[in-house]
Amino acid sequence: MAVMTSSVACMLFFFLLWGDAGAFVAKQTPRTTAAWTRLYETSESTASSEEKVEEERPKLDAFLQKKYPSFYKLVNEEMAKAIKQGTVTVFVPNQSAFDALGEKKLKQIFDPRNEEIREKMGSYHIIPNEAVSALELRTEDWTKGRPKDGSPPNTLIAGIKTLSGEVPVGRSKSGGFFGWGAKEDGDIVIGPEAKIVQSYNVEGSFVHEMDALISPLILWRYCDQLQMKLPGLGE
Repeated sequence: MAVMTSSVACMLFFFLLWGDAGAFVAKQTPRTTAAWTRLYETSESTASSEEKVEEERPKLDAFLQKKYPSFYKLVNEEMAKAIKQGTVTVFVPNQSAFDALGEKKLKQIFDPRNEEIREKMGSYHIIPNEAVSALELRTEDWTKGRPKDGSPPNTLIAGIKTLSGEVPVGRSKSGGFFGWGAKEDGDIVIGPEAKIVQSYNVEGSFVHEMDALISPLILWRYCDQLQMKLPGLGE
């Protein structure tokens, strides 16, 4: 009986031990699952935050950075703010336009001493709160008929108002002597001599790829002045 009692006791002992272990596992398993659930939710939340940041970035900003990296270096805070606020028109000099500037002018643009001029130059390339298509820029004013000299009439839009100021819109001229006697040859130009190469509509905003900068040429003179050696300074 004593042996049977001991056996029963052993059996009861192992039964109770197994029961406690099962209870322990039963109690702990939900916690482990909950921990993995929280980890998954945290990872999902982090991914959602990253996606949200990317979604908040205007597609136009990403488009300019990817397609026109040289021009994107000219995008300042004022331009970025205008892009974020809504519809704009951007005149983007292409890579060939920057290459045509030459090494000297490229160094001048990105010289830290010319930061203010660079920002001014960049802001001449964006019209805030308005989307102006290439068709609108090229539309001719026929209200007065054809000019007496037989040349095409001027465009309806004679100028655009950018963040930095007004930029003329007209026809390119050829011939003449130092500007005198030059005749319009029909091509539409923005600023000094920039022509539209192609245009894009990015979520309602227009991006006009240009073959040159549209900012006033006089800005380069200010760059030259800053490059001059000041009296009393060494090389």
